[in-house]
Amino acid sequence: MTKRLFASTVLAALVSSTALGSAQAQDAAGWDFDGVPAWSDPQGGDSFTFRGRIYLDAANIDFEQAGVTTRYDDSEIRTARLGVTGRLHNVNYVAEFDLIDEAVVANDVYLTFHGEGFDVLLGHMKTPNSLEEQTSSRYISFMERGAATDLFGLDRRVGVALAHHGEAYTVKAGIYGGRPGDLSDSLELDDSSAVAARVTYLPVHSDTLLVHLGASLRQMDYGNAGTRVGVRPNAHLTDRIVSADFRSGSVLGEAGSSTLIGLEAALVAGPFHAHGEYMTMSLDGPASSPRFNSAFVNLGYFLTGESRSYSTSSGTFSRTRPATPLSEGGFGALELAARYDYSDLNEVSAGELTTWTLGMNWYVEDHFRVMANYVSGELSVPGAAATDVSGPQIRVQWDF
Repeated sequence: MTKRLFASTVLAALVSSTALGSAQAQDAAGWDFDGVPAWSDPQGGDSFTFRGRIYLDAANIDFEQAGVTTRYDDSEIRTARLGVTGRLHNVNYVAEFDLIDEAVVANDVYLTFHGEGFDVLLGHMKTPNSLEEQTSSRYISFMERGAATDLFGLDRRVGVALAHHGEAYTVKAGIYGGRPGDLSDSLELDDSSAVAARVTYLPVHSDTLLVHLGASLRQMDYGNAGTRVGVRPNAHLTDRIVSADFRSGSVLGEAGSSTLIGLEAALVAGPFHAHGEYMTMSLDGPASSPRFNSAFVNLGYFLTGESRSYSTSSGTFSRTRPATPLSEGGFGALELAARYDYSDLNEVSAGELTTWTLGMNWYVEDHFRVMANYVSGELSVPGAAATDVSGPQIRVQWDF
């Protein structure tokens, strides 16, 4: 893993430095550099941009139950990703791959065809569910997304989707097949499938105030594999604290399909922003047809006066740039954030997980930030001693 990350970092640095030299020498030929090497043809519209990201995480999280403490004191390369994006003959493309643990895993790998008033997306991409999930991890307020996105297995799949947007709304729907695994081993997909859709609306959108409302639906068929519902306590370097097994041979029964419904709302008012979501998922297959619920609320405030950026074309949050980055003699942007997160799996006696997260984010440059989180929570399971969770974690994040 270390060798692969080193090679990825060196490759990115070489590409960046080479492209920067080309941009300075061949600016008339369409080269540019804004934290990332890029080329475009102003006449034909063709373009490409190298892209990637590296997240380095460390955490010291304690699980305490009945006086016994389990400590997760570790570090990891959370993400090491390389790719390219651009446009060719009026077709947009993106191809990104994770290079972690000696595996090659596809992320966004798809084409976008532009029609009259709508787009067609074809390839490996996320199902359209949840503002938190649709927003890139480069732009979320905490190191980990709200628990619902992991608990209910929001993911990328091979499929086709239609998308349309106006000045104050977006609509996206798709049909999806299975998921690939490690591409260095096989290109085979699993036999699961899904149908999903999401709509968003901005009832208020001005220079000083934005209000976002949205809803999404996903119908999932698990094929012959079933599924497992589980989540970590907003800390990736720990084990899953909640888990319920609905795979083949499980005592809870095998899940054949599920229905997920999600509601979302967000507010941006100057340096303040708020974001909340509620999701509920029911399983079909197990005798009890259990239903699970999860919700979270995020609050954030930029002490340095910036405002959280939002993309009206996708109905997601986007990159917030510091008003005075360190490279220009400033301090960068400083954001304080807090989150309340709740998940209920009591219908299968897996308990209730409540988590609080406090965060501070330092946006040093447009493409570089440092994140610090403190997590405190409790898992309450009927008939068992509660499990308390607490501890700090930190991330150094660079994308290009």
